[in-house]
Amino acid sequence: MLHYDEYENPSSMEKLIFDFLEQCKFLFFPEQWNQLFLDFSKNDVFVLLLVYRRKQVNMTEIAEYLNVPLNTVTGVVSRLEKKDLVLRERSKEDKRVVTICLTELGQRFLADEISQISKYYLRAMEILSSEEKVVLFQAIEKIFKVLHEDIKEASEKPEQSKQVKRILIE
Repeated sequence: MLHYDEYENPSSMEKLIFDFLEQCKFLFFPEQWNQLFLDFSKNDVFVLLLVYRRKQVNMTEIAEYLNVPLNTVTGVVSRLEKKDLVLRERSKEDKRVVTICLTELGQRFLADEISQISKYYLRAMEILSSEEKVVLFQAIEKIFKVLHEDIKEASEKPEQSKQVKRILIE
């Protein structure tokens, strides 16, 4: 069991990380979950969830959502297309625009995975009192705020320009 007082000292951060991972390792055992995205990259999962929520997106929207170049999106979508989870179609209005939607298999797969996650979430919520739930969500909100501040600070730093080395050719 994790005890706050054991981790109050910043020097015990390594112990906290390893204890936390030890408690969570069962999450990564395939038999614990249906398929739960274990065969997918982070970008694959985020694209599937984006398409699931929006029903249809274009390649540029995916690139902006993931904050990656279009050629990365092309690779992600191609992998998901090979697994028959998404369908890539040209827009009828503008043939240059490629839209992505879930296939029937993709819709079923995501619905099953979300159902599995929901089941664990509901079981976890059953053991918490109303007050504990409020504290949990307040803590999560504060943690996300700190993480978003760090991301914002990192994105506001001026990019270091790459120096081009000039080679004189005689």
